[in-house]
Amino acid sequence: MTTSRSIPNVTDERLCWLIVRDELRRRTGRLRFFGWATVLFSGRPGNAAFGGDLRREHASDKMTDYAVAVDAAAQALSATERTHLRATAELPDWFLPDVERRYRQLRKRR
Repeated sequence: MTTSRSIPNVTDERLCWLIVRDELRRRTGRLRFFGWATVLFSGRPGNAAFGGDLRREHASDKMTDYAVAVDAAAQALSATERTHLRATAELPDWFLPDVERRYRQLRKRR
């Protein structure tokens, strides 16, 4: 995964978040059962706004958990991986699967 040409002057954890944020937002934006249920049951006037609010709140909760998972995974980067991250804005192959694993653990605790 690569970001834009210039690498911002932020912490390694924040840089990791900036690199994966859009991909994780796409994953949380997919309508699953909960999302489709709110769409289908919001057919009456006034309910559509409520259904949209529920979907946005649910997506926000997921992104918060992803942020925690990314931060924890970023702390597991080795010195060599951090140097590579700073030079290229690329994450190791294990990073995103590790974020997903940590994310699932966080969601189970809810």
